[in-house]
Amino acid sequence: MLQSAYTKTLTNVGLKYMQDPMKFKATKIFPMCPVNLMSSTFPTYDKEYWFKNEAGIRTPGTESTGSRHGRGTSSYICQDVSHHEDVAEEYIKNDPEPLNPLKSATRRVSQIISTFDEVDWSTRFFTSGSSWGTGAAPSTKWDVTDSTPLEDIDAYKRGMESTTSFEPNKIVMGKGVFDILKRHPQVKEQIKYTSAANVTRELLARLFEVDSITVLTAVYDAAAYGAAASMDYIAGDHFLMLHVTDTPSLEAPSAGYNFAWTGYGSNGYKVKTIELETRGATRVEAHNYHDMRMIAADLAVYVDAPLT
Repeated sequence: MLQSAYTKTLTNVGLKYMQDPMKFKATKIFPMCPVNLMSSTFPTYDKEYWFKNEAGIRTPGTESTGSRHGRGTSSYICQDVSHHEDVAEEYIKNDPEPLNPLKSATRRVSQIISTFDEVDWSTRFFTSGSSWGTGAAPSTKWDVTDSTPLEDIDAYKRGMESTTSFEPNKIVMGKGVFDILKRHPQVKEQIKYTSAANVTRELLARLFEVDSITVLTAVYDAAAYGAAASMDYIAGDHFLMLHVTDTPSLEAPSAGYNFAWTGYGSNGYKVKTIELETRGATRVEAHNYHDMRMIAADLAVYVDAPLT
């Protein structure tokens, strides 16, 4: 009976709601910092240590002006985000080509890990409860015709530079915000003499004078398994400007890092299979040892409600 059911399975069409892995952006927003220890400390310096005007004229025979060495420490811990799926050997041995239940399980557990990371990042760093430097919501929301998003964004940039000396070089926004900005009259007016193309992320990045724009488009079902679906974008319609370094460094400041443990898999990520002989199944299990961590809260400007 089992074999008969499988021989009738179509192999040229199927239904899988697997998202494009490129939609998941959370682990790519902060620069990856490979670490050889699961947890440790790293040096930090007080911001005021670098910005005081403390030098003075020295009278011969006297000491120069001086100050303390203002170094402190912070810490990280790479925790294991993991998930598994057990695939019965009946599927493995009886599914006709090109069906491959182990490959499907691998893709699914990978997506489950990515979904967790996207929800985790959005919950911690893309909500009003985050600790970033906060930009006042625009007095005229950007989805209103006579709004001025270009001036507002310039003001956010000046606010960061005037208090840190660094400008934002990355912008993260929800899909709704991107859809409004790419069609905004101010944006269209600004580029009408230089480009007739559709407004892309790359074009907006050049207009806003940042290195990149990340639009968060991953979706998930917030309902319990088996309950009525509650599908929506993971990230809300918010706006975040960051200064992040290209490469982790002792000298270059960064709004955040994604610490990844190099002692396991590829920078902490690995999918493995485990034979469950007593259950007649193969377990496909994904692990990701990392820690997405805020490093410098003042190297970001978060706008909670840019739209009405």
